[in-house]
Amino acid sequence: MRQGLSALLIALSPCLMATSTLAEGTPSSVMAIDDALFSKHSELQDAKKATQSDQTAVDNQQQELDRLNQLTVKLDAKLKTAKANLERDYLKMIDEPDLDIMPSQQAYQDAWSEVKQNQKSRLEAEQKLQELQTALAQKKSAQGIIEQNIASLEQNKLRARVERLREELKRTGEQKVSFTNTCSADMTLAQCSSQTNELGLQKAVKQFQNWLVDETSESAIVKQNLSDVSLNIHVLKHSVAESGFSDGSKFRTVISAQLDARPAENAPCKLLNLESQYCFAPGEGNQAGEKQKEVAWVSLSVRSNQYADRVIVDGVQYGSTPVEVLMPVGKHHIIIEKEGYRSFNSEIEVTADQTLRAVLNEYENVLKPGHKFADSLKGNAKAPEMITMIKGEYLLGEKASRQIRLDHAFALSATPITVGQFETFVNQTSYQTDAELKNICITIDNSEVTPVADSYWRNPGFKQSAQSPAVCISKNDAVAYTRWLSQQTGFKYRLPSEDEWEIAARSGSQSGYWWGDNFGSGKANTGWGGTQWSNKSTSPVRAFEPNRLGFYDMVGNVWEWTNDERGMAKGGSWIFSPEMAKADKQLFIGPSTAANYVGFRILREIQ
Repeated sequence: MRQGLSALLIALSPCLMATSTLAEGTPSSVMAIDDALFSKHSELQDAKKATQSDQTAVDNQQQELDRLNQLTVKLDAKLKTAKANLERDYLKMIDEPDLDIMPSQQAYQDAWSEVKQNQKSRLEAEQKLQELQTALAQKKSAQGIIEQNIASLEQNKLRARVERLREELKRTGEQKVSFTNTCSADMTLAQCSSQTNELGLQKAVKQFQNWLVDETSESAIVKQNLSDVSLNIHVLKHSVAESGFSDGSKFRTVISAQLDARPAENAPCKLLNLESQYCFAPGEGNQAGEKQKEVAWVSLSVRSNQYADRVIVDGVQYGSTPVEVLMPVGKHHIIIEKEGYRSFNSEIEVTADQTLRAVLNEYENVLKPGHKFADSLKGNAKAPEMITMIKGEYLLGEKASRQIRLDHAFALSATPITVGQFETFVNQTSYQTDAELKNICITIDNSEVTPVADSYWRNPGFKQSAQSPAVCISKNDAVAYTRWLSQQTGFKYRLPSEDEWEIAARSGSQSGYWWGDNFGSGKANTGWGGTQWSNKSTSPVRAFEPNRLGFYDMVGNVWEWTNDERGMAKGGSWIFSPEMAKADKQLFIGPSTAANYVGFRILREIQ
């Protein structure tokens, strides 16, 4: 059977979609970052076009699938009508032997052919849709990474602008100024000279500040915010080139001064009208004796596509996602892990409040159909061997004409529960079956249902071994066994539904029996089946070939209970015709009834 792509295969490459996860070698200068941003914006436009193209393809394919689904309803109705007409003509033939039923037969065959073709087309359309959705998800992921890289570059650009301005403000300069002062008449010559020199130095400081600002790369913005910031200009040294009175009472001085600026740590941010966090150093810790630096703390929101994962930041565990972590700006080691999945493990640079989204992909040893295992029981014993089935699309029912979507995986026992396995349960629990309590188990004698007194699972009316399927088991008894097994193993065991049983019985086949539509002779233990056990007794559970996935006795040997509340069994038995052993056939029997042609098979749920 063709399977749809597993949802697990849609998982994207093990990548991180975060706001600061650029590769090493990220440009640090403003010009280099601008060049990188230009390139990234071009990439983003191309990515958006590619995403839109894939989205259109997905939309078109969805419309095609919707059309096929609508057609399914019409074809099913057409097939139902053709089948009814054919059945009507068959009935007419009783009274009209010469009636020509070829037209109705052809109509039924044509309708059936259209239904099968539609099924095939829908399966192909669903597979193509999943493939297109996978491609779209990858395109969106690529677009998202580019967008996050752009956001990270923008953050880096803000910090680069701050660092550029900081460096520009570190310049040392020499200013030569001339200043003429009108001194008060009561000043002495020394007082007048000192005051004039002080005012001259003030002029030098102001002149140096104007020069410093004019020389910055973003002088226009700096000038707008200069009134709110002190550049903290220091006069390193100065000398008076000439001084003296001129024009009577006016004192003139010519001063040459060497100056530098020592603005506060967050001054560049104020001058550029940016948040103060861009002026603080990353939190890398200080060595003893070093002057402590201001450090900006930001919030990192951690998300992943899995629940019950584990988040570790710089060696400290923070529980499972989603989680918020406060941390200093700078580089941090982030691990997000979950058992059975590839971990995200990377060092990222956090520069601002941001969200980190990790995609955890399952390891390649994902669940596959046909995997065999057996849970442990108390006392170092083993539970029955189980075989896995996975979720997906399956064709069931008469002529495999009913399509279902199985939304869960499960495991079914490889064989019916044997006498030896059931005996272990009884020995540990002292359980008494319905047949023992009622002192009766039914059988088929001359095509009649016949009760047999003193008959139960240890004495069903024929000889059995420990490897024979347990019979004279009611549905109540089978449920009791699954409850005991669940308690023993810690896993959930139960009876299978009709669909779950048939999925395992067919194992991908669309024919009446897993090997084809013709029963043949000697292939399974059914009534008139051509085996040494046919119409006589059950056979050992592994006496015949298993189906494609390893399930034994899905055809014949014993009818097997399902969880249907009405009391439904599947699979045929040693005393029923081969026709009744087809995968779609059913037997209804009371849930408390025990029969020597009915046993059971168990299902284990898989999370």
